Amino acid sequence: ALVERASEGLSPPPGPSALWTFEAYAGGEANKVALSAARAAGEQPGRRYNPLVLVGPAGVGKTHLLHAIGNLLAKARGAIVACLSAQDFLDELVQAIEQGRVDPWRARYRRVTALLLDDVHLLAGKERSQEELFHLFNHMAAAQRQLVFTANAPPRAVPGLEDRLISRFEGGLVAELAPPDRDLRQAVIRRQLGSQAGEPDSDLVDYLAARAADSVRAVLGLVQRVLSAAEARGAMPTAALARELLEGAAPPRARASVSLRTSGLIASPVGIVKSHEKFVWSWPNPAERLVEDLS
Repeated sequence: ALVERASEGLSPPPGPSALWTFEAYAGGEANKVALSAARAAGEQPGRRYNPLVLVGPAGVGKTHLLHAIGNLLAKARGAIVACLSAQDFLDELVQAIEQGRVDPWRARYRRVTALLLDDVHLLAGKERSQEELFHLFNHMAAAQRQLVFTANAPPRAVPGLEDRLISRFEGGLVAELAPPDRDLRQAVIRRQLGSQAGEPDSDLVDYLAARAADSVRAVLGLVQRVLSAAEARGAMPTAALARELLEGAAPPRARASVSLRTSGLIASPVGIVKSHEKFVWSWPNPAERLVEDLS
């Protein structure tokens, strides 16, 4: 029903989620440029960085920042902020085409004061959607209305993205978000533990932060795993519990003969990151071999 109303131009486009704000965003030293640019886009729309393109792998906070910008923009009087995924944008367009309602659909987006599109790389190879976005982009830019996009890679590195869109994206600022470093992992872990379990145990924070993670989402998942285990046992989340949960505890009789090997290291622009690492514990009896996935 929402898509049908959208194709008829009867309702405003989706807006930003109130859950994602700058206050709730944990940004590390490596992401200071992206965070500063995001704030500037929200505070001085259409003037400082237009467009702003946030790029990086999944889980580093692109969507959070996109919605945070949207929430800041939405505070202005008369603001109509469109904040949605590229997939939803595409789905709306397809239905509008099928129903012969493209003109109302276009009018719906040309009324907005800001367009924030998540995962714009999903439009790669889709000629009609890129054409519509190109013309909408030009309309918005000419009126000095803020444009913000996120993608999993810099525009020129996205196969199937048209040159004319690439040139528009690169006409503003392309800011990269890096995977979380140790300091950022500590900040995220401390905040998450503090919000759900009271004053966080410093040993637990240090232990979890020492584990490699390629995204903030992975860090949060790790914390949630420990919190869930603690709740199930009726215990406090501690480093000892996390170590038992994430590393396993070998029986005393076999511990002396355990050998360890690792695999699953991948190269990264910022160093070596453990990805889906397997720890293989070899026991005297092959039948008792345990493979624990620490991903």
